[in-house]
Amino acid sequence: MALEGAVLELAEAFVSELIGRSVQLWTEGSSMPIGAVQDLVVDGREEYPPVTGLYIKCRDGVIRYAPFSAVRSLTDKAVILSQPPHDAKYERAADDELLLNRELLDKQIVDVDGRKVVRVNDLKMAPTGEHLRLIAVDVGLAGLLRRLGLHGLGQMWVERSARPGLRQSLISWDAVAPLAHVRPGDAVHLRLPQDRIERIHPKDLADIIEDLNAKDQATLLSSLSEETAAEAFEQLDVDQQLSILEDLKPDRAADILENMSSDDAADLLGEVEPDVQQQLLGLMEPEEAQDVRELLEHPEDTAGGIMTTEFLSVPLGSTIAQTLEHIRNSAEEAELVYYVYVVNEHEHILGVLSLRDILKSTPEMSISEIMNTDVVTVPVTASREEVATTIARYDFVAVPVVDDNGVLRGIITVDDVIDTLLPERLRKMIPRVGKSRQKQPKQQERGRG
Repeated sequence: MALEGAVLELAEAFVSELIGRSVQLWTEGSSMPIGAVQDLVVDGREEYPPVTGLYIKCRDGVIRYAPFSAVRSLTDKAVILSQPPHDAKYERAADDELLLNRELLDKQIVDVDGRKVVRVNDLKMAPTGEHLRLIAVDVGLAGLLRRLGLHGLGQMWVERSARPGLRQSLISWDAVAPLAHVRPGDAVHLRLPQDRIERIHPKDLADIIEDLNAKDQATLLSSLSEETAAEAFEQLDVDQQLSILEDLKPDRAADILENMSSDDAADLLGEVEPDVQQQLLGLMEPEEAQDVRELLEHPEDTAGGIMTTEFLSVPLGSTIAQTLEHIRNSAEEAELVYYVYVVNEHEHILGVLSLRDILKSTPEMSISEIMNTDVVTVPVTASREEVATTIARYDFVAVPVVDDNGVLRGIITVDDVIDTLLPERLRKMIPRVGKSRQKQPKQQERGRG
């Protein structure tokens, strides 16, 4: 703490102004220069992180550490310490700390509210009681000029700029998510409550990922929950996916793949080297891996290659009540919940009923009373053009795919057909008719009856 009887003096400042500022040691009523500020350490767990310490480059060339409790005053001229700094390695002491100069300045961060990637030109600090806190990120030209030592020019730019957007270049710290390493070699994570990130639409999150450099793309995906990462990853084009896949650790890549829809995962794995494909399949959950392997067995331009194995089916003897219960338990795992397929013990398709049919019926009714037995199907060997023609002819949302023995193998939704006919950039702009692919815990029953 400050010397007895002294009042801690703090003032607003930008980090660029603090770096290099003179550090003096208060002894016997006077202060003596001992070095200059090298970096500031903040506790990243708080919404507006307080400074917990300073690294000081002393006159003998050694970088030493002073806890913030040793600061007597911080003015625009100098930082006054009440006790000398001590020897310490120039690194974060805990996983939740951030080094503002070394880890944030000039780095890319995610502006969560603006849904974009920005570069940190400077950081604003403000006093709150006996704490100095990080409150905002400066991403504007004024911050860059300040960093270059042109403080007066930067201030003049802010004051004279006629465009409000240029005058205000500060983003509140609680709206950003810096990318930071925990330990060398570890995955990188976002220092932001997960629910803030997960509220960003997958397409917006994909746009953010595309704006990052190659290293930080893998960094961001590694920091997200598996479900959120998979939803955003599916929005990227295949070339981008393949590039990121190379930078992800195999375990993490497998986690993302098994949370993608099986057809999208198969499409991606069909583009990688066979040894990489088998490695990733081996790391996936057996059930998800088996679905993907089944799809990989079919040529990509056939019904078997574009279908998904995630669908809803029930046995012939089911009642409406049992079917509704099955939908509730399995909806998260299914690509589409509008159609429910009726199968026998050998998985032969016997009928189909829509969600509308189910909701209009009484719970005790048997599905055999309302199902449509005139089921239009396509064979696994059908071309994508044949599939598209069938869906268009009958105005289907989805069509079931059967093998040579009449066994139901999967379904093809109308957007899957569009995916095969449109250029990739346009595909990503088409709304999906299938599920949101955020999955529930593994104990849930799979889509097959």
